[in-house]
Amino acid sequence: MEKVLSRFAAVSTDPYTALTTWKQDTGRKIIGCFPMRIPEEIIHASGMLPVVMWRGNEAVTLGHSYVHNFNCGLTRSFIDDVMKEKLNFMDGMIFYRSCLQAEEIPSTIELNAPPSHFLYLYLPPLYPGIPFRDFLIQELKRMKQRLEEWSGQEITNESLNNSIEIYNKNRSLLKRIYELRKKRPGTIKAREMLAIVHSSMLMDKEEHNSLLESLLPELEGRKELTGDKIRVVLSGGLCQTPHTAILDLIEETGMVVVDDDIYTGSRYFANDVTLGDNPLESLADRYMKKTPPDPTMGDWNTLWTDYMVDKVKENSAKGMVSLLIKYCPPHLCYYPDIRRRFDKEGIPEVLLEVEHEIVSLEQVRTRLQAFIEVIKGGA
Repeated sequence: MEKVLSRFAAVSTDPYTALTTWKQDTGRKIIGCFPMRIPEEIIHASGMLPVVMWRGNEAVTLGHSYVHNFNCGLTRSFIDDVMKEKLNFMDGMIFYRSCLQAEEIPSTIELNAPPSHFLYLYLPPLYPGIPFRDFLIQELKRMKQRLEEWSGQEITNESLNNSIEIYNKNRSLLKRIYELRKKRPGTIKAREMLAIVHSSMLMDKEEHNSLLESLLPELEGRKELTGDKIRVVLSGGLCQTPHTAILDLIEETGMVVVDDDIYTGSRYFANDVTLGDNPLESLADRYMKKTPPDPTMGDWNTLWTDYMVDKVKENSAKGMVSLLIKYCPPHLCYYPDIRRRFDKEGIPEVLLEVEHEIVSLEQVRTRLQAFIEVIKGGA
């Protein structure tokens, strides 16, 4: 078990080395995808490896010559990595607009350091109606055609359905691990759970599935580590990984994460793709689903606050820890509603504003300790 967990952690913390080695070993191409909504299955069906773009592990230096310093950590860090040629192992990149800051990345890269292959998708906001779905399907067809050109390999309905099955299996295995954590909190540490999900975004899915299948029986036999820790739900981090040091602090101060609403967590594998005669339409239908609610989709009627309240109650959690990425307008716009709703429900909630250049951990510790006192005072 420890060997598998170490493998996941190594890929998550140093994807540069892991992916460079994978490419040397396999001779296959790697395509970077902007987080959240690029259908990886189409890339997989082309014989290339889709990887979700990540926030780097170094302080931003060169990148500040190309992007504002008041952009979020993901956009600044990714530009920095590109300009430092740390991502040269990627054969292509696919982008779309998820927010105003994300919109700046494609043009900056295309002008200053274009990869061998480059594609910008026009993925529509999540509004109801057939026209939006039809437009999305046309964009997925354009993506499929471009990937066939890049790979020199035809993407058939059969190969695409096969990739969908592989990805659905990965989602199913990740859901099983999450269910185990809910039933036996503390069996899996927060940083371990992050590494398990994040590595899935960076590895060949067949290999990841195999490792998960070997891991599950051992996790089920692992000793529960909770003691008298306070059950909490983790939220935020809409498109990037949280700092593992903060996850460790949550546990060190006496809490245990029983569920989450983060991208490098339950959001990544929330919905399966239905197998059918037209897999592109099935992928479009997954995109159009409104769960989990997505504040980056421009729908003011989103039920995100309801979703989070329900998550806390369903898991018998005592409160929620919100990780607000600094300079993240989609999350920031909704946060006042989130706070009002949690106050109305009488559910304790603490906001931690986090940055690529990590905030003072002692300040975070103090806020978490105060949060625990609030929970205990209301018990």
